[in-house]
Amino acid sequence: MPEPKRRKSPAGPTARPQVKAFDTRSSGIAPRRSNKVSDYVALDIVRDIVSRKLKPGDKLPPEPDLLRQYKVSRSTLREAMRVLEVQKLVHSRPGPGGGTVVGKVAVASLGRTLTLHMHLLGATYDELLASYVLAESITAELAASNPDRELVTRLMEPYVDGDKAARQSHAVSEGFDFHQTVAVLANNRVLGFILQTPGAIFNDHIVSSLNRKVLEDHIIHDHSRIAAAIIAGNAKKAYLCMHEHAERLVEHFRAHWPVRVGEKIEWR
Repeated sequence: MPEPKRRKSPAGPTARPQVKAFDTRSSGIAPRRSNKVSDYVALDIVRDIVSRKLKPGDKLPPEPDLLRQYKVSRSTLREAMRVLEVQKLVHSRPGPGGGTVVGKVAVASLGRTLTLHMHLLGATYDELLASYVLAESITAELAASNPDRELVTRLMEPYVDGDKAARQSHAVSEGFDFHQTVAVLANNRVLGFILQTPGAIFNDHIVSSLNRKVLEDHIIHDHSRIAAAIIAGNAKKAYLCMHEHAERLVEHFRAHWPVRVGEKIEWR
């Protein structure tokens, strides 16, 4: 008995619905979360910043040039710019010779945005502190495992052998630089950036309110221990030393401001 013929759709057996999305590059890669034209334009602006190797402070073309380049309305372009300004990826510079300039990729900007989501979730500072300790410990562990030992030694040695008196006078600013450097040595830009987020919120919301003078000796001592462990490639020790260091800061905050520990994370 002959096999019955299969019915074919008018478009053919392998036809798929064609979904046309606005993409000024026609690259086939576009944001899936939204069909707003302004989002695609914002993505293209970021692509251009990267492809042209622009640096923070470099000027973008004036608005008329951007309108011709992206072939969109003024309102769409301005909405795209607002999206990027909220993320601090561009900002306006007023006055003669001003205009829109490239911003700086900063974990603090991501942290500030995330605090809105955290507040809506009902997350507390106690949860933030626990996340901070864990994230910093993992970052130190990753840094100690970095295969580029020459880079690790070069970036960490100043925290081991530097002038102690000079370091104490700048202990707080050293703290920011040290943790950022450890994140760079984590050797993964995605993880390094994300793992810094709890620390960025912690610094902005908490460390800025503490009596940091009493922490200076601890900061210098702890950084030296952590840096030495990272240089030695001892991932387990680097994790433990960073864990102790972060816990020391957290306990100082708990003693200084115990009431706030259970409060919801605020947007600042």
